[in-house]
Amino acid sequence: MSGTKEKIIAESKDLFFETGIANTRLQQIADACSISVGNLAYHFKNKETIVEAVYDNLFEELSSILSQYINHKHLQGFDILFSRLYFFYEHNRFTFNNTWEIERNHPEIQKEWLTVNNKILQQLKRKIQVCQQDEIFKPEPVKGNYDLLAHSLLILINSWIPQQILRQIPVTEKLYKNCLWNLLYPNFSKKGASIYHEIIVPERFI
Repeated sequence: MSGTKEKIIAESKDLFFETGIANTRLQQIADACSISVGNLAYHFKNKETIVEAVYDNLFEELSSILSQYINHKHLQGFDILFSRLYFFYEHNRFTFNNTWEIERNHPEIQKEWLTVNNKILQQLKRKIQVCQQDEIFKPEPVKGNYDLLAHSLLILINSWIPQQILRQIPVTEKLYKNCLWNLLYPNFSKKGASIYHEIIVPERFI
């Protein structure tokens, strides 16, 4: 991808966050990139193709994050996944205020977005299962409880940053991960709690 295309995508993300996809005009994108609308049209024929390129870029980034999960086991795997997803969402805030616009007007993008979210959910479930098998988690108290835990983690992963923004509360990686770990911690066995305090806590408070 050319440098100009990359700049158009980056500036479009910022504008989509500031004004929303529906309210962003091609002239605004061109101005932000310091190019003419004609030059913009040379790279992307209309706003629809820009939106598609922005989300293609998004899905490539998420795919890269999710493809690396198998390299890290147990609680370190959770911690690394949480960090990477935090930085992904922090640098792609435009996704938060364009959710309904995508659902209404871009069904193919919405379909891919749901597919990616389901992949994140399956990874969370798998990590919980492995931790349970290795006695890092307590035995499941009620059947289906850990599936609900995975769903709760996914909801928090997706919604924590916009909630902080709406409430005008600081957005930091430390606070983000604290909330996610607080969901997991009550499920740790003695072994899991020991590993957590030995490995994860020092990392969180550096």
